[in-house]
Amino acid sequence: MSQDELLARLETAVVDAYSLYRIALGHTPRGSVLRDAALTGDIRLVVPAFSFGVACAMRTCWDEECDERHPPGAGAAIRRFLGGHGVEAAEPTPEATVAAGQLYADCAQHRVTGAEVLAACHTVVLAGDRGTPLVSAARASYCYLPLADRRPSLRIDYV
Repeated sequence: MSQDELLARLETAVVDAYSLYRIALGHTPRGSVLRDAALTGDIRLVVPAFSFGVACAMRTCWDEECDERHPPGAGAAIRRFLGGHGVEAAEPTPEATVAAGQLYADCAQHRVTGAEVLAACHTVVLAGDRGTPLVSAARASYCYLPLADRRPSLRIDYV
């Protein structure tokens, strides 16, 4: 899907930690397009608190084809991006936290664990609650594989 098609399909999207890193830093072509679209108000990006925390801790973009050196301290750039016009930080409700924990337990049964997986579970719940698509990076697809049976209507667009 082209960048224009992606923007045409999305008015609002929930982003996970991987895509937040790529979008906030403008690291990939699609990430740059979505960053610019959010900052101009053409799209609204919703960032779960857990995705924000995990993205700030990332030391790399996790892109296998990337040969760029990533300086430490991405958190400052990500925090600045969250202050932008088309970006909303979302705190989880207690119910959403319980639902994400249940999804994480499913992932753990498949031996898929880690902070990024827990953040993905929160992202899935928020996207489902809001009825919006989820934006991720192809590299993060392992986080969502154990959840396919529990959330068959989940739509993921990749940056």
